[in-house]
Amino acid sequence: MNNRAYTLIELIVVLALVSAMLLIALPSLQDTLSAYPVWTEARKLAERIEESRNKASREQMDYTLHVDLEKGLLWTCRRSEPAESQDRSGNSVWTLPKGVRITGIRCGSGEIRKTGESQILFSGQGYAQSAVIYLHRDDLSVSLTVLPFMKAVQIQEESIEDPQESSATDEE
Repeated sequence: MNNRAYTLIELIVVLALVSAMLLIALPSLQDTLSAYPVWTEARKLAERIEESRNKASREQMDYTLHVDLEKGLLWTCRRSEPAESQDRSGNSVWTLPKGVRITGIRCGSGEIRKTGESQILFSGQGYAQSAVIYLHRDDLSVSLTVLPFMKAVQIQEESIEDPQESSATDEE
């Protein structure tokens, strides 16, 4: 008779190995799960920016993406419309989820704006005002870069850094 079966010791060794691998992989998995919302929101924001740019080009009208830095609100309207019309004009207002916040925006080659409202212009001719939007959640920062003649928005892991602040720390 040929009895081929696993012994209890073999099963315990396999379970111990699987448990050890899970213990090693768990911290990495937690980092990935905690970073997921900021990357998801970055992708959604990139889609919103690309959609606004395409709409401006398709309709041959200038559009503006308004970003309220304190409230985490974003909305698009025609450049000719007043900014306050976001509630009445039928333009959808997009709110960042809890925990994800905009830490700053750099429009053009200007300084990083960390409070108030910023605007990014999308021309009817298909180009956009250059801008960098910084999103943050927990210990992870992501930047979205809008370039004038590139349709796609670049997303990368990058923290907000003001050139004046970094040069001041270099001098010390």
